Amino acid sequence: MERMSLKRIAAIAAMGAPVVAVTGAAVAGAGGAEFDTVATQLTDWLEGGLGQVLALAALAVGLGIGVIQQSVMAVVVGVSMAIAVFYGPGVLTGIITAAIGF
Repeated sequence: MERMSLKRIAAIAAMGAPVVAVTGAAVAGAGGAEFDTVATQLTDWLEGGLGQVLALAALAVGLGIGVIQQSVMAVVVGVSMAIAVFYGPGVLTGIITAAIGF
């Protein structure tokens, strides 16, 4: 008898979870102007000199590990990280701008 009630509670919770998730997503984009300066500062850092330094460091570390392990996968990870750090903020800004404008 007790197992049946736990299954029923789990079923009700499973049906109610998507409703809660959709409700939270509906109000997630409202407001947030106080974070605009932080977002702009981080974007400027990553698209500027800090982004170049991080991209070059990721590439250098990937090359170093690739030489030590004699594997090209570390170099691929380093190049991927460098690309993500350098171009990521622009891509994410474009996605967020398109989603908010929609």
